[in-house]
Amino acid sequence: MPRVDARARIVHFGGGVEQVVVVAVRDEGRRLDVRDEAGQVLEFALNPATARFVVAGDARGPRLELLGEPV
Repeated sequence: MPRVDARARIVHFGGGVEQVVVVAVRDEGRRLDVRDEAGQVLEFALNPATARFVVAGDARGPRLELLGEPV
């Protein structure tokens, strides 16, 4: 189950990786807001077909990987 302040990373198509922190968990853990290093907040949603977090509204965009314990 995702938690606020947990470390995560955004994996972009082509292999780029961006470190982020979970700032909100909604919809029983199916929607997450994360803050990147620049302070931008992005929303991710759990894709029921793949069980992966993807940018809300874009199943083919970057995906979110949860890394573990809060920072």
